[in-house]
Formats: sequence, structure tokens, C-alpha cells
Amino acid sequence: MKYETQTKHGHNRRGKVSKTYMTWAGMMQRCYNLKDKSYPRYGGRNIKVCARWFEFENFLEDMGEKPEGLTLERVDNSKGYTPDNCKWATIIEQANNKRNNHLLTYKGKTQNLTQWSKETGIHRETLLSRIKKGYTPKEVIEHKKYANKR
Repeated sequence: MKYETQTKHGHNRRGKVSKTYMTWAGMMQRCYNLKDKSYPRYGGRNIKVCARWFEFENFLEDMGEKPEGLTLERVDNSKGYTPDNCKWATIIEQANNKRNNHLLTYKGKTQNLTQWSKETGIHRETLLSRIKKGYTPKEVIEHKKYANKR
């Protein structure tokens, strides 16, 4: 696998390297360097970078400069790095878009358990326990631990 080795875009490979270039290089390493600690979760799962993005200039043209405080996110985690599937996202957005999140749809709204916990005030672990016990989505959200017995 060969990707860009020269710079003509002002994002130096030597000296001061831009955050955008570091993000691009990290993406390439995760997907193609067998020795990268993240390779098993990316390249090892056949997550690839589109051919256009093998050149940093094309990545920069499609994504723009990395905004402060944001990270590169794949919208659909089962797909690779492409212009259609990537965006700059906050750490919270990224945490809400992990493969291992439990998604729950209730009244037409789908969120992960952390989001439901924040919205309902029910601990995330309680929601997860209810799911594991086979509760319906309605029961997961609406179940009252102690019914008022009068």
C-alpha cells in the first residue's frame, strides 16, 4: 500500500505538522499498518480508506481543515473512510456512534442508553439490566421499580 510521501499542501511531514495532516495520517495507519495498535478494530475489520483519500490533498479538499475540538468520525461504522461517510464530530457525538452501543427505539426515537439515561434520569445500568431481562422498549423506559400500592 502506497500513499503520499511528498508535501505540496503546506501541511509538513517534517517539522510542525498540522492537526488535519495528523488526523489523515492516523486514519491511514489504523487501516493499513498491521503494527498499529488500532489496526484490529479498523484494517483488521476490513475498514478501508477510499482511493481518492490516499493523497492528503484530496482528503483536505473533501473534509476541509480539522475544526478545533472535533475528530474524524465515520457516520456508519460498518463502512470505510469516504467523503459520504465521514464528518468532523465532537467527542460526545463519537461516543454516541460506537459499534458497541445499545440502541433503543421508544416512541419513534432511537438513542443509545447513555442518551436515554440523560433524557429520563434512569441510570444507564438500570436501562441495560431491563433490556437483558427481556423488557419491551416501553417497559425499559416506563417501568416503575415500586408500584404505588394503595
